[in-house]
Amino acid sequence: MRFKYRLRKAYRKFIFNLSASENPLWLAWCRYIYKPRPGTIEVFLDKYSREHKPVTFLQVGANDGFINDPLHIFIKRDNWRGVLLEPLPDVFNEYLVRLHRKRPEITAINAALDRNDGTRPFYKLSISSERWAHGLSSFNREVLVKKLTDGSMERNMRRQGITLPSSEEECITADEVVTVSPETLLKKFDGREPDMLVIDTEGYDYEILKMMNLDRISPEVIIYEEMLFDEKTAVECREYLGSHGYSCRSIKRDVLAVKEQPSP
Repeated sequence: MRFKYRLRKAYRKFIFNLSASENPLWLAWCRYIYKPRPGTIEVFLDKYSREHKPVTFLQVGANDGFINDPLHIFIKRDNWRGVLLEPLPDVFNEYLVRLHRKRPEITAINAALDRNDGTRPFYKLSISSERWAHGLSSFNREVLVKKLTDGSMERNMRRQGITLPSSEEECITADEVVTVSPETLLKKFDGREPDMLVIDTEGYDYEILKMMNLDRISPEVIIYEEMLFDEKTAVECREYLGSHGYSCRSIKRDVLAVKEQPSP
C-alpha cells in the first residue's frame, strides 16, 4: 500500500473520529470556516441548509455517511433531522452508527429499500473492504461485473496493492440483506414528509424513485446519480420527475431536482 494512500486513510480516520465525537473544534470549523468547493452539489446544499435549517431528509444508500457524502457537513453544522438507510451490516455498524451515535434526531437503519419488508441478495466486491469497493455494492450484479472490466477500479487497486482474482465468483459475493418498504420507512417521519430525498444506489436510483412514489410524497429537493443509467433510463427518470413538477440539472456526478413553486 503506497505511502500517500496510507496517509490519506489516516487523515480520513482522524476527521471521522472528530466528527463522530462531536468535537467542538470540528463543529466550529463546520459552522464558521467551511466553504463548499465551487461547482459542486454542496454549493446548493450550503445555501439550502442555511435557509431551511433544520432540514428533514431521507438518504437511501448512505454507505459510511462520511467519505464523499454531500450531507455530512450539513447534518453536523445545521442539526439536520432524518433517516439514513444502509444495507451492509459491517459498514453500518463500523461507520454509520458511530458517526451519528450522539444525535438522537438521526435514525440509521440497517436495510435496503425495496417494495416489501423482507430480505434480498445484495452484491458486493470481496477484493477490498475500503470505501471505494463497498461503495459499489448493488442489487444488480451486472453493475459490479462491469466495474471489473471497464478499468474504473484500477487506480484504487494499484494504491492498495490488489491484484484481481481470475474469476468473477472470487471477486463478487452476495449477502442476504434486510429490506424495508417505503410504507414502513415513511412511518419513521411521524406523519411529516422529508424536505429532501437523496439516493445513491449504484444504478438503482430510478427504481428507488418509483418505489417512493412521488404521488405519495413530494420532497422539495431530490438528489440522485444517473452515471450508471443507460440513455433511455436517464431520459425516463428526468421525464418522471418533470411530470411531478421538478426541474432537473446536472452538477458533476449528481442530478439535482428541485420542486418548482407554483406561480402566484
